[in-house]
Amino acid sequence: MALEPGEIVLWAAIFGVLVGVVWSLKYIVILDRRIERIEDHIESILEHVKKKR
Repeated sequence: MALEPGEIVLWAAIFGVLVGVVWSLKYIVILDRRIERIEDHIESILEHVKKKR
């Protein structure tokens, strides 16, 4: 079962897109975790400021 050159290019493009999506999701998850940490930190700062007043 030999693939034609056009099919090889098509499968390579599909594989490349899938790898790109997985790679992007990894960074989206990392950014989401950082944003959650920043939000928690801001909330703790606001609670601290409210206690001082």
